[in-house]
Amino acid sequence: MNIRQTAWIWILVVSSMGLFGIESANGKSAKTESPTTASSTDVAQSSQVTIAQVSELVTPIYGTWKLRHSVGGIAHESILKMNGYSGTMRTRYYNTELRKTEAVDQTMRLTAHPRGLLILGYNPVYAGTSIKHPTYLPDNFFFSITPIGEKIFLNCDDGNQCSPVDAEEIR
Repeated sequence: MNIRQTAWIWILVVSSMGLFGIESANGKSAKTESPTTASSTDVAQSSQVTIAQVSELVTPIYGTWKLRHSVGGIAHESILKMNGYSGTMRTRYYNTELRKTEAVDQTMRLTAHPRGLLILGYNPVYAGTSIKHPTYLPDNFFFSITPIGEKIFLNCDDGNQCSPVDAEEIR
């Protein structure tokens, strides 16, 4: 992994801490902190305005992608289907404890992030069932395009294990 990828992973992990229930020491977040220089009239009006980076996206995502990433040296291959702000994903990987390939389904949700887009995974279950998988941690994907056109696509699961993602659109 090169220095640029390592830096982006740390930026993603640090900037996404709020997504995993971690707040700053003063307990305020972008959603709750009021401007300190605003008059009382401005504060009353600003409570009706949402910041673009923490609100729902204006543009939903539609499509299907094949994703490849690694967790602890184990390759994961996924098919992500997005239908607006939500979707599903099926992931295949080799379970070293059971010594066999497993497949997991997750519910996915698209949300905005100040530095790009987040697709958050929820409720990993054995593929084709509603039985919760006992050890699989939900996947969270970060996507951004830099000002020079470089695409950054990372996976960080709920255990904060992060890796770059290769993505291929399926038509």
